Order: sequence, then structure tokens, then C-alpha cells
Amino acid sequence: MIEHAKGPTLQQQNVMTAVRIEMGWPAHTPANDCIAFATGNPMNVEVGMQMARISQQLGKDAVYAEWADSAAKEPGEFSVIYREMMTIDVIDRVVPFAFDGDTPIILVRTRGAEEYFAIDARGSLQRVPGKPKNIGTGRKLAMKRIKARATTLGSELFANNRHVEPGADWIEPEADLATLVRFN
Repeated sequence: MIEHAKGPTLQQQNVMTAVRIEMGWPAHTPANDCIAFATGNPMNVEVGMQMARISQQLGKDAVYAEWADSAAKEPGEFSVIYREMMTIDVIDRVVPFAFDGDTPIILVRTRGAEEYFAIDARGSLQRVPGKPKNIGTGRKLAMKRIKARATTLGSELFANNRHVEPGADWIEPEADLATLVRFN
């Protein structure tokens, strides 16, 4: 059994914040707050069921990173928890992928259907058919960007991080940064 600290470690927090930013998600709470970023134990059926339940409670899709233990320096695998009209799909073994050093990172499915997940202009997680070429090269570049960004993200745990025990209800944290409102 893997022992995890109660709540994310600073390394986990900074890596997931870096993933969030590199995918094009803002640091503040966006108006269309519909994607959660989570960390936890390696993905299996039980973890997948828990993430599907939490995704449903939140009303959000989720990007999930698994960590071997609290001492791990980087995540092992990534998964996407994606809400469809009638189901919640748990897609494991997705990898971050970068086309270059500037465009937002996407998450590419490595088995099963050829598809990837990207954040659109509205801030929604989109499931897109197709698969880019050179997955290995794009994954290395994405991880390089994520690691570089993570080193710039501070040395304090966020006050609103949450730890959810299996089967426990989700408690929504207070938003620490307000949504921006723009008038034209």
C-alpha cells in the first residue's frame, strides 16, 4: 500500500499548477470554471471510480496525475476524467504533449481511440479526434516545460488545497482569486 501525505505535497501542487498553466488555464478562477486538476495514488479501478464521483460532484472534468508516493519527483501517468452526456469516462495513460515551446500543451491518449484533450477558447476541455506524430518527442518537450514552470511557482502550499478520503464528500474551497469581469 502506498502511503501519501494528507493533501498534495508542494512538488505535486507545483507540477499540477504548471500543467494547468501550460495547458492554457489561467492562474485565477476563470468565468467558465469547469476543469479540476488533481493528484493522487496510481490510477486503478477504485481511484477511477472515486475520481468519476468527485468529477460529478464538482460538475467539472478533471486532469489527474498519479504519484507513486509523496517522495516522487514527478507524476507517473496522467488521466482525464471527462463528463459526457450520460457517462463519465476515465481515460488513463494520457501524456502531456507540446508541439513547440509556446502553444498550449495537450493531453494525448496513448491507447485505444486516437484522440487528445485540449482546452478551447471558452476554457472547456475538448475531446478531439486524431493524434499528433512523434508522441515521444512532444512528451519530452511538454515535461521539460512543465518542470521548468514548476520551479517558478513558489514554496508555500495553497491554503485551499483539499484532501478527499475515498468515499468522502467534496468540500468546495473558497475561491482565492476572483473571476475577471470584462465590459465591452
